[in-house]
Amino acid sequence: MAPQKLIESSLSQFAAQLAERTPTPGGGSMAAYLAASGAALVAMACRFTSGDKFAAVQAAATATADALDELRPAALGLVDRDARAYDAVTAALAMPKSTDAEKQARSAAMQQALRGALEVPFETLVLAVRGLELAAPLAPGVNPNLASDCGVGARCLQGAAEGAFLNVRINARSIKDAEYAKARLAEAERLRDRARELGDRVVRAIESLS
Repeated sequence: MAPQKLIESSLSQFAAQLAERTPTPGGGSMAAYLAASGAALVAMACRFTSGDKFAAVQAAATATADALDELRPAALGLVDRDARAYDAVTAALAMPKSTDAEKQARSAAMQQALRGALEVPFETLVLAVRGLELAAPLAPGVNPNLASDCGVGARCLQGAAEGAFLNVRINARSIKDAEYAKARLAEAERLRDRARELGDRVVRAIESLS
């Protein structure tokens, strides 16, 4: 029987799995779940931004909610993908290294696995920034009764970006292809900074509504 997917776990089960003395699920999976949760919260706030009072922004709010709905399953898919990517690193570490041939095979497997462990959180980072790019224009006109939900959603997306960046950074350090690692890390830093800018922009907007 195939193991249960992380995203099929209850919230309490997922929290318990995070607490176990096992490498996965870890911060990368949590970052992806934060991205999905943030997208969901902002979408909810958008759906309550409707009716005569919000006629000027309702169409934009609806479109934003729909776009966030498309982002959410992609982020959820990264929860399990991140765990599998790091499991591949663990498997490579466990490979034999008694002979030169075994050492070479182990090193090659490690480098391939590390790239996977970098690329998955990089995808999470991209998705988190995309969620914030959707949230930021809508935040000033969001239903004030849902302002805190929009803000929490934005901070979840920003937290996802910060967490994903940390995973990109730590894996980049172990990749021997210096040019690839440097380029990926530079882009990740740009995206992380963009997430900070957008997250703060959303929160400033919703604080002005109260």
